[in-house]
Amino acid sequence: MGIVTDSDITSYLATLNIIPTTLSQLNGGTANLAWRIRDSTNRSIIIKHAEPYIRTNASILLPTDRMDFEHVALTTLTLPPQPHIDIPIALPSVYHYNSTRHVLLMSDGGPRTMKAAYTDPTLDIPALGRGLGTWLASLHASTKTTTSVGDNQTAKSIARYSYANLASALASYGFDASLGEDIDAEYGSLLQSDDACICHGDFWPGNIVLAAASTSRPTATVVDWELVRRGCGATDVGQFAAEAYLLDRFCGSRGLCAAFLDAYALAAEEKGALGREWWGRCGVHLGTHLAFWPTSVVWGGREETGECVGLGRELLLRARGGGRGWRELLVLPIKPAG
Repeated sequence: MGIVTDSDITSYLATLNIIPTTLSQLNGGTANLAWRIRDSTNRSIIIKHAEPYIRTNASILLPTDRMDFEHVALTTLTLPPQPHIDIPIALPSVYHYNSTRHVLLMSDGGPRTMKAAYTDPTLDIPALGRGLGTWLASLHASTKTTTSVGDNQTAKSIARYSYANLASALASYGFDASLGEDIDAEYGSLLQSDDACICHGDFWPGNIVLAAASTSRPTATVVDWELVRRGCGATDVGQFAAEAYLLDRFCGSRGLCAAFLDAYALAAEEKGALGREWWGRCGVHLGTHLAFWPTSVVWGGREETGECVGLGRELLLRARGGGRGWRELLVLPIKPAG
């Protein structure tokens, strides 16, 4: 029996002897149902539940084991202390998980995502970018050899989606589709065999939750680990950098992309040079993201979307040769907050 309504989740919570004093369904995200409740101790709790389809379209099936992988990540990953990060970065604490009914109860990281909060002038956006870049480098470096989260085939399939549709995105804006086909064959195929480190799998500002709305240096919680997998860290970096660029480009040019990339590079290269191949892979993933996703998620009109697709194409052409020469294409003038 599914858990899809407020009444369903209230009945489930009663089996745990939890009677919420408040309950509200959360609308963000595509795949899972989610609620925020307060219990009798006034503790705020987030509940996630997976049905065997995506929340926004029941005709699209999606394996429920995505919740198993999230639970493994949240209860397995331990990161070394980060004395150089000004902004505390955390993972949610797990309170309960039912692997049969795919219900996860965890701590509430806060009311706003970093994407939603980007335009808040009280937030130090570059500091957040630097903290997240440093943190992500630590995640990748500390999980190179010993950490396993299982074989998340759903995550690998979803990661390939933008590569598989890159050719059509390029063609729809007048660019040669063969570039997309070549990128998918050369780089998209690597997603199945990558095994360098633990990757979050969906690392972007929408999955960074901020705890305090009134301080410039809030605690940030990294959420939504259902696409976690062993992979290549360049894909996490490329995805976040692409979404950070889009925020900078369309929402205020506050320097998030550059701050994040510079901090990741500094932290990662202190532990050993990343190399031309790694940087090329990062640029390819970034370019694939920018060339495809703005054609599906609205950031601007058709002309602005075409500019993003064209930028993605240029990134791909430069990055295929390896190295980091593509970085100069992402430079935007930084505007002061306020």
